Amino acid sequence: MRGIEPLLASVVAIFAIAFVVRRLVDRRSDLSYASVLVAVGLLVSVLGVDFGLELSADLILAVLLPTIVFEGTTGLDVRELRRNAVLIVVLAVVGLPLGVALLGLLGTVAFGFSLLVALLFAAVVLPTDPAAVLSLFEQFDVGDRLSVTIEGESLLNDGVAIVVFSTLVAAFQQADGAGGAVASLATADEAAWFVFDVALVGGGGFAVGAVVGYVAHLGARRLRDRLAVMLLTVVVAYGSFLLAEWALGVSGILATVGAGLLMGAHEQTHEHMSAPESFVQQVWHVAAFLVSTVLYVLIGAAVDVAQFVQYGEFVVLAAVLVVLVRALTIYPLVTATNRVLEDPLPLRAQHIMVWGGLHTVVPVGLALSLPPGVPEREVVQTMVFGVAIVSVVAQGLLMPAVLRATGYDRPDLSRSVR
Repeated sequence: MRGIEPLLASVVAIFAIAFVVRRLVDRRSDLSYASVLVAVGLLVSVLGVDFGLELSADLILAVLLPTIVFEGTTGLDVRELRRNAVLIVVLAVVGLPLGVALLGLLGTVAFGFSLLVALLFAAVVLPTDPAAVLSLFEQFDVGDRLSVTIEGESLLNDGVAIVVFSTLVAAFQQADGAGGAVASLATADEAAWFVFDVALVGGGGFAVGAVVGYVAHLGARRLRDRLAVMLLTVVVAYGSFLLAEWALGVSGILATVGAGLLMGAHEQTHEHMSAPESFVQQVWHVAAFLVSTVLYVLIGAAVDVAQFVQYGEFVVLAAVLVVLVRALTIYPLVTATNRVLEDPLPLRAQHIMVWGGLHTVVPVGLALSLPPGVPEREVVQTMVFGVAIVSVVAQGLLMPAVLRATGYDRPDLSRSVR
């Protein structure tokens, strides 16, 4: 019993801090809940307070992330998602790999990394987390289209980034060091196999989850017991992850995305959900909120302040380059996709997408899972944690100003530029 009490005390302390932060945010509509939580966690680290809770890659990627992902997918407006599916897929499937390549090349010059280390850093740091900005979107009543596009892109690019990262790590481990891994990927055949492997693992994971989710969706429609539906969603969320990741060797996170999308899909809008569906969605929303709360505080608290200061120039430069690379992918890809869309996404919305690309949960999880033999591992991890802090605190806290500058703080205007 003694072993569990300190852990319980730490969790209670985190929720007590979160309660105070939540009350503060309720009084100040221009503050982001996630941003303030991370800032508080960083303050805790500066003060030397130890919660006794250690973040690990398995805890984030296999235990906590599926909760956030499943809740995000089941909560999406299905009709709005269909309208913007082409853009979301382009941004995740084309935009993320393109961003990894761009940031990888820039990283060799800016940080002096080898190409493989620079690509690994890019694959780790670029996945986005929209939770910090979506809460502000709700406060400012930003249109559904922008919210769904940003969240849908994030849900997909998390899975794509994990697949790209895993493939790069496998290439490093199978080759003779970083130089051998880059040389192996530089040949046309190996590059083609790399792309094929990413597509197979990612697409296979999504397909597995979609099948599981659709079958569960049909079954849930026959149930009237909301607790039974709740239990079924837990089995689907984590069962699809385990089936894909452990049994079939494909992407578990994308399986959870596929399962959530297909299980949460229904013919009517979310305003006309059945009572069991509404209850389950509320429970998942609370679960994701609690998980995110703990994660944001622990991410801030896990920062090694001494290393953060030591590599401060790299952290700031990396944060700037991440925003630059996101701009270099968002603007051209959205502009190109607008040509085939009946309702093009306006430029002011693209500004929000660039600035709203925060990088926290998945980047931290991937950074912690870097193999010990990777060159510059400590530097990369420090930079990723630093970018997470800078992005969620600076970009998150400045998001209200960006919303005002683009006119998205006015509900009538934001809906007119859906």
